[in-house]
Amino acid sequence: MSILQRIREIFYPRNLTCSVCKRENFSLSSVCDECMAKLPFNDKSICGNCGRATAYSTEYCDYCKNRQTSVDFSRSAFEYADAVKNLVRRFKYDGEKYLAEFFVEMLKPVFLKHIGYADAIVFVPSTKRKIRQRGYNQGEILAKEFSSFCKIPVVKVLEKVKETESQVGLNLKERMKNLKGSFKVTERSQVKGKRLLLIDDVLTTGSTVETVAEQLKKAGAREVIVLTVASVSFSRFNGE
Repeated sequence: MSILQRIREIFYPRNLTCSVCKRENFSLSSVCDECMAKLPFNDKSICGNCGRATAYSTEYCDYCKNRQTSVDFSRSAFEYADAVKNLVRRFKYDGEKYLAEFFVEMLKPVFLKHIGYADAIVFVPSTKRKIRQRGYNQGEILAKEFSSFCKIPVVKVLEKVKETESQVGLNLKERMKNLKGSFKVTERSQVKGKRLLLIDDVLTTGSTVETVAEQLKKAGAREVIVLTVASVSFSRFNGE
């Protein structure tokens, strides 16, 4: 934990203060009741395929229509907006790994309602250099925390074999090109014939999970279902 994080923990102990507003918190969650009511839950109209929030419920949104993908379907707990964006950023970049507990609490009902079971949990791998820079892989932390809830094993069957440029600012076509050849399956026996749950923090264009799912399917996976903390809603998403 960095000095800044230690100072933050002294003044805003996470077990006593809300993770969003930092005020005194008397709820059983790490987010107070007032802030919880304002979070953008993705529990209204969604696309049945990608799981993004849409203007009305539909089996396939305009982005998903006539697209063949390796991901069987995706679901998320939140829309990627408002306070959730800040929570995800802090979890991903600021070392606030404890937020995985809250995220998993929010993912539980989504999993039980839409998915139900899986043979194993997988996560998007990072290169050794990226892990040294950040200190951890946020996807792996989420996967392990979720595994402790559902008792589904996490299997490390994926490896990122090359560094890639930042995906920020790239459209879908550019992101797919950037990721080409980045991942490989190292343990095909743990993938073949399995229903796999791929857990990640945010679904933006879907290029990363699609690239990973493609490799898992080539290795014999029966299904690849994506579960993320948040997803960019269809109205905010540019799928060019």
